[in-house]
Amino acid sequence: MFLAFPQQQKIYFDTQIAKHLKAYRTKSEVAIQNGDNIYAGFLFDSIFNNYLKHSYIRDISLNKVKGGSLKTSALDKPFLLITKSSWEQINLEEINEINRMSKLYKDQIDIIILFWDTKTKAKALSKNYNSNVIITYVDERKNNSNHIIATFKHSFGAPACFYISEEKQLVRIDKKFTIVKDENRSEVAFNVIHEKIKWLLFKEEPNSEGLIISTLN
Repeated sequence: MFLAFPQQQKIYFDTQIAKHLKAYRTKSEVAIQNGDNIYAGFLFDSIFNNYLKHSYIRDISLNKVKGGSLKTSALDKPFLLITKSSWEQINLEEINEINRMSKLYKDQIDIIILFWDTKTKAKALSKNYNSNVIITYVDERKNNSNHIIATFKHSFGAPACFYISEEKQLVRIDKKFTIVKDENRSEVAFNVIHEKIKWLLFKEEPNSEGLIISTLN
């Protein structure tokens, strides 16, 4: 189990973001303005490894485009929370790769897409995802999203992918999450994500090279 903190002293993601995000953003913006991408990357690794990694995710309730709601506390598997915006150009190749992941890891992880927009726009963008992918949305303009959900948007924006363990602990974050089909880049991107999912499932880097946990017949 990812018990990085004592049970009686749980550290929560939203609390850590509230404490440390402002300082990170200030330094990161300066680094980006100076064209120092290496230092910007170091700053992200620093805030994640020192303050966010293995922090707990509080229960959140997400609206599903097909109706009803999803509570993360009800999930009994690790899950990927992939945040998207309707103004982002999402290509079909990326959707196909996410569908592919959802088949490979069916019954082992949940894949949740969270659109930051209206139900109408989210539903229109959801039509090419398969039934294994859970499509949700948050319409902040209606002011009905609590600060716990908003933390996922206002911390690292969208697109981003949050890898969350069965114990509801944050394991990894992929900023600027996207899969672009350009020669072999799509396959490379998929393989990188695949390795991170294996780490999420095994709780440690697997020793068997190329090991695939699959329910795909």
